Amino acid sequence: MLLAPAGNLDAAKQAFQAGADAVYVGLKGWSRGGARGEFEREELQRCIELAHALGKQVQLAANIIPKPLERQRLLQQLTELAELGLQAVIVNDAGFLRKARRKLPELAITASIGCGALNTDDVLFYQDLGATAVVLPGYVEPAEIAAVKAKAAIQVEIMLHMVQEFIQLGKCWMPSYMNFAAAERTIPAERLSGSVKRGGVGSCFRICQQPWTLLKDGVAVDQRLFPSWQVSRVAEIGAFLDAGVDVIKVQGRSLSAEMVGAIIGKYRSAVDAWKCGQKAECSETELPAMWTVQGR
Repeated sequence: MLLAPAGNLDAAKQAFQAGADAVYVGLKGWSRGGARGEFEREELQRCIELAHALGKQVQLAANIIPKPLERQRLLQQLTELAELGLQAVIVNDAGFLRKARRKLPELAITASIGCGALNTDDVLFYQDLGATAVVLPGYVEPAEIAAVKAKAAIQVEIMLHMVQEFIQLGKCWMPSYMNFAAAERTIPAERLSGSVKRGGVGSCFRICQQPWTLLKDGVAVDQRLFPSWQVSRVAEIGAFLDAGVDVIKVQGRSLSAEMVGAIIGKYRSAVDAWKCGQKAECSETELPAMWTVQGR
């Protein structure tokens, strides 16, 4: 399966046209927002209807970490969405995963990359919790995937197109403590408490992607950006598929519909070439800079 990001309905359409088997989308109130697109409920329903008409699938990225009192409400909403035709949900909270599995035994549930799985024992842990699939980051090697697949019964997804940040992907420890909503603000920005993924405390303003000032004895001496690296391993896609990867996942709900279509088209060609026993046409180790995932 080739799983594409979609920040809006146009991106979903482009992804399907380019060869995606499924798209994953956000829903307002279910993720940290920021630059990544989030669907209104009616838009999500239209996306599900479009996918069903094409024989495709829609997955919901539920990457908040709900407070105990919020879980029941989210589970009820998830039940309603499943009745509308939602086929899978992606979560990054182990407790919510277990509750969702008990409440909705027929729904496919993926342990997000934010769950931090990196090896066989991690995958088996989420399998025991009831996960249908688990996402591994793109820097895990094919040999490691093969070792996981030798023991795990659930699907293994690999995010081969992603930004590797200095933090653990999907588990940001830097809350959105700067509120830039009012551009004319002249007083220090308000500090928000808690995680941006914890009960909708705030949106992600990408503080980690802003220049940080280095001080020495109270004097500014330099400005630095926290490191991040674009991972685009399309040239190695055959090795990952040979290792038993079930789903190739692409990051990028912040990308434009046109960029989503272009990236998915490249990965689709590589997957199809592998299926035919051919070497993928793409031999680049790096893709164009414009395809870099932006605005997490």
